[in-house]
Amino acid sequence: MPERRSDKAAISTRLARGAVVAIACCVLIAGCRDHASAGTPVTDKSSTTTTTTMPRLHQPTAAKPMTILDIGDSLGEDLGLGLGYTMGTNPLVRIVQAAHGDSGLARPDYYNWPAVLAADLTRYHPQMVMILVGGNDAQNFLVKGEPVVFGTPQWHTIYSQRVARMMSETLKAGAKMLWVGLPIMQDPTFGAAMQSLNAIYRAQAALHRGVKFFPTWSLFSNAEGQYSAYLTNSSGQTVLARDSDGVHIAPPGGCDIIAIAAAKEIEAFWRVHLGV
Repeated sequence: MPERRSDKAAISTRLARGAVVAIACCVLIAGCRDHASAGTPVTDKSSTTTTTTMPRLHQPTAAKPMTILDIGDSLGEDLGLGLGYTMGTNPLVRIVQAAHGDSGLARPDYYNWPAVLAADLTRYHPQMVMILVGGNDAQNFLVKGEPVVFGTPQWHTIYSQRVARMMSETLKAGAKMLWVGLPIMQDPTFGAAMQSLNAIYRAQAALHRGVKFFPTWSLFSNAEGQYSAYLTNSSGQTVLARDSDGVHIAPPGGCDIIAIAAAKEIEAFWRVHLGV
């Protein structure tokens, strides 16, 4: 069974967090309008870590299952729920659900993900880290007491460095990482901010051998490429895939969709069989 997370606990937080998301989206929309002309983000040239000595990802067995560490924010919790639903009794994998709602990489003063990840890597020794984060990160933050505005080149550079640190920590611990991209959002302005974060994740993954960026934007889009709360799953059934806040992923249908797709991405990219 998955560790450190219960389905009941995760679902019970959804009503409360929906209100928080609504407020955050309003703040973000205002901020994006104020800073839309701040300039084109620059690439973080200092984050060019590559790893060439990493062991390959071995085929898991019942005797030696693959430990998958799920981390991130409340969207990461949604992914973790899906992994529990679809793989919780799978003898080939061990799921550790360690995502933390309301967290992110923009506010290490609130939740220091690099430190938490380092501790989790030492504690669980995962072969695979799955991360889905960013829903709370489209915001300004302080560096040495000075504000750094979301959407500016300075913000882009600093945030890219934080993303790179999460990747390099994982690789140094001997694990691989699947960085799961943010899904399409109901609000177009908020969605545009999430796309800018996805671009950072994709760019940094390309610089870190052993990290794969897995986009989910089209996975949660309908046939017309638009946001839809209801989608067709891998069994051909129409399921509720998104929460009423237009941000989070609805259990069990949407959580299953993203978990199965992420597991299949691991199978295809690293050429292992997980029995999904």
